[in-house]
This record gives sequence, structure tokens and C-alpha cells, in this order.
Amino acid sequence: MSMVAEASVRHWTVAFKAVQEGHTLVALRNVDQAIFWTPPGAPPSTYRIGTGFGEVKRKFVESGETILEGDD
Repeated sequence: MSMVAEASVRHWTVAFKAVQEGHTLVALRNVDQAIFWTPPGAPPSTYRIGTGFGEVKRKFVESGETILEGDD
């Protein structure tokens, strides 16, 4: 439980820093998903994009498309 709690705090902290930089946070879900409203190809700089340890995947969704809970 403590590992999940620590991961959650880190997730929230990184998302908060992105908001402070001017990004619009739409949703923050669990430990593995943050949804931002950004121009295409412009993820927040607070996130390391990739598939390795400590990195996050990015996905761009068209306006009007529904983002389901847990969908990646």
C-alpha cells in the first residue's frame, strides 16, 4: 500500500507542476493516467514520454471523442 501511495503522490505532484506551467488538466485518474488539454504533439514538459521505467505513454484524442475509465 505504501508503494501505491508514494506513486500517487508523485503522480499528483507532476500533474500539479504541469498545471503551474500553464497546461489544462482535464482529469487525474489513479496512478497511471493524467489527461491534459494540449495542442497536438505538445505534452507537458513535466512528464518523460516513453515506455521505460519512470516514463509515461502519450495518446492524443480527437475533440469530442470519449475517454473511457481505464482506457489506454
